[in-house]
Amino acid sequence: MKTKLREVFKACPLSTKPLFILEMANNHMGDVNHGLKIINEFYKVTKKYDFNFAFKLQYRDLDTFIHPDYKKRMDIKYVKRFSETRLTEKEFLKLKKEAERLGYISICTPFDENSVDLIEKHKYAAIKVGSPSFGDWPLLEKIASTDKPVIISTGGTSLEEIDRVVSFFSNREKMFAIMHCVGEYPTKAEDLQLNQISLLKSRYPEVAIGFSTHEEPNDFLPVQLAIAKGAQIFERHVGVKTDKYDINAYSSTPEQVDEWLKAVQKALNVDGVVGKRAGHSEKEMSDLRQFQRGVFVKKEIKKGELIDPNDMFYAFPNQPGQLVAKDVSKYKYYYANKAIKKNEAIIEVTMVDTRERVYEIVKRVDKMLQKAGVIFPNRVNLEISHHY
Repeated sequence: MKTKLREVFKACPLSTKPLFILEMANNHMGDVNHGLKIINEFYKVTKKYDFNFAFKLQYRDLDTFIHPDYKKRMDIKYVKRFSETRLTEKEFLKLKKEAERLGYISICTPFDENSVDLIEKHKYAAIKVGSPSFGDWPLLEKIASTDKPVIISTGGTSLEEIDRVVSFFSNREKMFAIMHCVGEYPTKAEDLQLNQISLLKSRYPEVAIGFSTHEEPNDFLPVQLAIAKGAQIFERHVGVKTDKYDINAYSSTPEQVDEWLKAVQKALNVDGVVGKRAGHSEKEMSDLRQFQRGVFVKKEIKKGELIDPNDMFYAFPNQPGQLVAKDVSKYKYYYANKAIKKNEAIIEVTMVDTRERVYEIVKRVDKMLQKAGVIFPNRVNLEISHHY
């Protein structure tokens, strides 16, 4: 598990599969059996995809998290929500173990220092810092004291604040990632600001960048754009509708996550390889060649004769096996393997390429100059002369 996370947290990995975090939050509704149902229903979907997946829970030590004077204030929305969805330590562990049994990476968000201790006790694989806790230095200090990788959402923060947190975790040599996030629940499409992913990637090139998303669950374009911009980690709130429980406007059902992941796979297929030049299909090469100019001779060429470039001309269409204009350069010499009549295509030839010999001379001269301590500007012109 640690090896898998280490790969995920590399900035701009060339072959690592993206990580998708399914955030249960309080959608277990304080009912451990409903929480187990959520995990198992989503497993039916995620097992179809060759990605990295994590299930995430949230820990709050409600006895200390909620102010003593407000514990019974059910007129305050989230005091009521947190209180009514309380789970015991044993129940949280049951959810975590079920997720791990199905192969999910276990992640948890703590909202207080006591919850960090509980995360360590329960041996979660990683810690997630929610946007409301960004810059909560007492909590961040506690999290940094653990040996766990950290994923940090940036909703509502300035670049200066992000700089400080990145510096904080970098100086402690922590394995961490940053998530672009907009803390509107749900987030309107025009407020998603996906260009922030590009900004974060350019500003922190050594840090893995992700996208924690709260847009309308049937909108699959944002995750495709995030993939194209190089995001590596994705987080989505999830839940399951039943006759007893409904879900909120920014949480996805298993069916919606299935479509979300299909959109991701399509985007990855369209994006193609990373960090190197893509290969070219036979059809592409064939389609391009048919429009290239062929090389012909202006005069009759004898067998074994060196074909002077001044005796060549380029015209469309080319013939199968014929030299085309891109085959001709000042480094290449062509000798006719048979006689060629005027205006005929150049096909059967022996080619001598001196390019590598020239580059070898350039490299030798470069080493000589460096060894001698000679300073010379970049892109200097070099004449290679051969004297008889």
